[in-house]
Amino acid sequence: MKGSIIFKRVGAYLIDLLVISLVSVAMTRISFINPKYDNYVKYSDEYTEVAQKYYDKEIEIEEFNEKAKEYSYKLNKNGYVYIIGDIIVIFLYFGVFTTITKGQTLGKKMLGLKIVSNKEDKELKWYNYFIRAFILYGVILNLFILVGICFKASTYYRVYTIGSNLDSILSIIITLMILFNTNGRGLHDILAGTRVIDLKLPLDEQTVKKSEK
Repeated sequence: MKGSIIFKRVGAYLIDLLVISLVSVAMTRISFINPKYDNYVKYSDEYTEVAQKYYDKEIEIEEFNEKAKEYSYKLNKNGYVYIIGDIIVIFLYFGVFTTITKGQTLGKKMLGLKIVSNKEDKELKWYNYFIRAFILYGVILNLFILVGICFKASTYYRVYTIGSNLDSILSIIITLMILFNTNGRGLHDILAGTRVIDLKLPLDEQTVKKSEK
């Protein structure tokens, strides 16, 4: 049973990630919202050309890595609206929308899952849902990037590296906890006081320890 809900959770995660990505990208294509969109497209095209040269073995890995670092700064510097928009969309989708739907994102709705409180008879608030998303959907890394682009490139690289490493560590911890925790709760669930249930299973088959209710 546990294996099946894990696959469903991964599927719901990918669906929700696609939803928020599409909405965020659509927002950044509106010129009055994103005045630096043309610059972003320019640097994006240049980076694509550099990547193609690397794949065609016209440049070495060392040169490609240096160029990639340079374009990471330029792209995020000119794509800050996308980063901010991503955070806003995550707040609205996981905080507001999921509150309205009583614990179901589009992904979870499609796969028959629901976010509920880990304590019986307790109603979740919008911030419970947002805490989960804050940890799970890269908001922390986005905040590090926003701080980094306020400075020169060398400082940005250091800040980005810290944020990226932290995001990777959190992802590993969450994955291991979901896989090996009896009730499948990850760090995001523990901090938010939530758990995910499969609506197609009877409640007495949901693997939750009574001592944790």
